[in-house]
Amino acid sequence: MFQNNPLLSQLKQQLHDSKPHVEGVVKGTDKAYGFLETEKETFFIAPPAMKKVMHGDKIKAAIETIGDKKQAEPEELIEPMLTRFIAKVRFNKDKKLQVLVDHPNINQPIGAAQAKTVKQELKEGDWVVATLKTHPLRDDRFFYAQIAEFICSAEDEFAPWWVTLARHEQSRYPVQGQEVYSMLDTETRRDLTALHFVTIDSENTQDMDDALYIEPVTGPNDEQTGWKLAVAIADPTAYIALDSQIEKDARKRCFTNYLPGFNIPMLPRELSDELCSLMENETRAALVCRLETNMQGEIVGESEFILAQVQSKAKLAYNNVSDYLEQVENAWQPENESTQQQINWLHQFALVRINWRKKHGLLFKEKPDYSFVLADNGHVREIKAEYRRIANQIVEESMIIANICCAHYLAKNAQTGIFNTHVGFDKKFLPNAHNFLMANLSNEENQQELAERYSVENLATLAGYCRMRHDIEPIEGDYLEFRLRRFLTFAEFKSELAPHFGLGLTGYATWTSPIRKYSDMVNHRLIKACLANRECVKPSDETLARLQEARKQNRMVERDIADWLYCRYLADKVESNPEFRAEVQDCMRGGLRVQLLENGASVFVPASSIHPNKDEIQVNTDELALYINGERRYKIGDIVNIRLTEVKEETRSLIGNLV
Repeated sequence: MFQNNPLLSQLKQQLHDSKPHVEGVVKGTDKAYGFLETEKETFFIAPPAMKKVMHGDKIKAAIETIGDKKQAEPEELIEPMLTRFIAKVRFNKDKKLQVLVDHPNINQPIGAAQAKTVKQELKEGDWVVATLKTHPLRDDRFFYAQIAEFICSAEDEFAPWWVTLARHEQSRYPVQGQEVYSMLDTETRRDLTALHFVTIDSENTQDMDDALYIEPVTGPNDEQTGWKLAVAIADPTAYIALDSQIEKDARKRCFTNYLPGFNIPMLPRELSDELCSLMENETRAALVCRLETNMQGEIVGESEFILAQVQSKAKLAYNNVSDYLEQVENAWQPENESTQQQINWLHQFALVRINWRKKHGLLFKEKPDYSFVLADNGHVREIKAEYRRIANQIVEESMIIANICCAHYLAKNAQTGIFNTHVGFDKKFLPNAHNFLMANLSNEENQQELAERYSVENLATLAGYCRMRHDIEPIEGDYLEFRLRRFLTFAEFKSELAPHFGLGLTGYATWTSPIRKYSDMVNHRLIKACLANRECVKPSDETLARLQEARKQNRMVERDIADWLYCRYLADKVESNPEFRAEVQDCMRGGLRVQLLENGASVFVPASSIHPNKDEIQVNTDELALYINGERRYKIGDIVNIRLTEVKEETRSLIGNLV
């Protein structure tokens, strides 16, 4: 009687249309139900409805009121969470192929088929790339995926590397090289092989792209008036044609990927590690910057760029040079007087430059780098906290001054380049930065003076920003540093000269790592064009955007692999229950995020372990501090003691409790 009744259908449609509709993002839980988060409100999604959606899906839903609870009924898929994704292979009890999505909030298995291009015989636990083919909200009955790529087997010890690279769509292989390389530059190169250049790198470095030579400048009465520094940089563009496949691949990768245990070079290894590497006693094509400073470390006159041939006279290692300069007992000694003289002069020059930058620019706050020491099978033997020693600072100061010279050379002669820029505080956060500084640094006696010193207008200038950073530098602890960091913009690549607030410099353009950075290859070509009086072509917006994207990707790859390795390394430490000192990195409603000072691991401390009543916990987002019953207990930058309670390798997460 009621079948195919047009009046009944019309009534149903009217009832449906009368319901409110919202758009939002699905949030899954470890239970069968979920939630729909919209801009204004969160709605419950019942278990039957959750079978139609997945965590992260953006959907349109009808809102029904059942009792006193508003409930979302998914109706339309706006944007799926999954398109291309990483998964583990699974076989159900009927031996049917499924995939488990590698995501902490997605735990339902998805039926799958193997693409014909995937030739491997898949086993339980193998890692694969899959694409979602069907979705219940797209008039399909269920979720279904196709396995598009095999990553590695379940037993592969290097899964953290291969899976992470696949997730970010980066190759695990070096760029393919050519059978033969020949010098493309036709310009005459100046012979500088007689100069006693030295390289300083890690002991196992093969891709040596910079060498240094220095000599004092003397006045009429033989008194020293300054320094002459020559920075020689490997010249891969001498062998790489603009229309070559190597160039195209380098433009896509943008950077050498430095991962725990090994690197994946931007250029073919025969270029990066052999033909272009500034190896000891080998004559190499180079681009050389010659510059001069006074005794205070300030650049004097204009720098000179030269196409040259150079020969490194000594391959030196950071730790050996540092041991020698720090006069460590039984330390390594330079092989000859010329090398010893170069080390001593470079040391004196670096100290002068550090002092100059301390006064006129900004120095990096000393923080350790954490490095993984791996066994041959990829297992982590130990994690070292490494601080920059004096030899690292010698190279760093030489590269920074060379990059300053490059920025101003390109701005003057090419009117373009790839410049590393940073504008300090985000414009929309300048008032917040001003208010924060006044609240934390001013008192009744200096309030008026600091109100002017830290005015929005002053903080927006390079001089005002540097002055503020110098003011907070002597203050102990990291709280001010961490808090102000939330107001900063990110560094950017631009094609015009612009200040770099983070370094406190009026201009900065890197050219000192062309083996490892595509931006430096571009700047090499521009410098060469200036030297040859050729036209300088402005880098495209697409190149700048790709550099920005690739830099972000590489950092994410390095972080994701590190998180996985931390879990593997610390998994067996939970039972022994050691205590770690840690620094609070973030305060959230859900708890604290801390970093272990011993090894750099990031650990989450749940709020429930800090205080039993969540209603008595408040988070002050302005202070980035956690309050309990109105009393501030923890803030970013605080040092706390914690113990690990759980290691979850499947989600690459570490859980701990405060001691």
